[in-house]
Amino acid sequence: MKRIILIVSLFLFITANLFSAAIREERKQKEYSAKNFTGSSVPARPGSSVWKVTKGGNTLYLGGSVHILREIDFPLPAEYDYAFFESEVQVLEADTEQMENPEIMQYMFSQMMLPEGVLLHSLLEPEVYDHLTEVCSKYEIPIYSVEKIKPSILLTMLTIQQIEKLGFKEKGIDDYFLIKAKTDYKPVLFLESLQTQIDMLASMGEGYENEYVSYSLMDLEHTENALETMLLEWRYGLSSLNEETLIEMKADWPELYKKIITDRHDAWMPQIENFIASGKIHFVVTGLLHMHGPDGLRQRLKNSGYTVEQVIVK
Repeated sequence: MKRIILIVSLFLFITANLFSAAIREERKQKEYSAKNFTGSSVPARPGSSVWKVTKGGNTLYLGGSVHILREIDFPLPAEYDYAFFESEVQVLEADTEQMENPEIMQYMFSQMMLPEGVLLHSLLEPEVYDHLTEVCSKYEIPIYSVEKIKPSILLTMLTIQQIEKLGFKEKGIDDYFLIKAKTDYKPVLFLESLQTQIDMLASMGEGYENEYVSYSLMDLEHTENALETMLLEWRYGLSSLNEETLIEMKADWPELYKKIITDRHDAWMPQIENFIASGKIHFVVTGLLHMHGPDGLRQRLKNSGYTVEQVIVK
């Protein structure tokens, strides 16, 4: 049960990294790895992944989230608590507490499974299936036990097993502020339903399963460096890996980019603009990837005439 809950809360963070390996391989001279951010390369504070959005005297805060963290990643940068205390309403992507709802759990399990009569070995090409079988065996998962599970779900399960070994077991930024808001009796709103997130995860790679599985298995080898780099970019408000990832995804995986990025931003932007127009200060926390790129929330707000500035707490 715990692993399935992690799947839903993690998938944006994971998919942000599933495309990073090719970038690093093709641009080795740039060396996108954690070592670039150690020693003198680590940016001096201040600054993190929190931005202030203003227009017409009204204010909103945007915070980039990592959906699962390690114990060493706490406390969060000071800008996060600053934005929380300055705001009147907390806004998160979805209400993950609904995972305890039996109807939601039943729906999730139904979406995890392949259609009746379809099995992994009949869906994938032999060489792809053999590679998947080999990787599953490394994680002590017999391939026959997951024959009826959708590839996107199985790949996420493999990634979760990998990152748990790296110490990523603490709740992430979303959970931190959900608990904090409830403790402070602060209203909490959500940008989308949990069913929407389940549908998105379950449908990833549909129609191009062989390419999706092959690429994802290749990227499992690079997860540790990608996670370290993303965490450092999050903590210091940087964007190189995120920007490169978005460019790569948009060019090579347009269906996935539309599903994860543009379709959701189209649905979120009217809500965010209404938050700003309300006159109440909202703190909107979404996955870090949504903050960056030409279709990211920050750029879309700038294009709509809003002023977007990085928050700095000295």
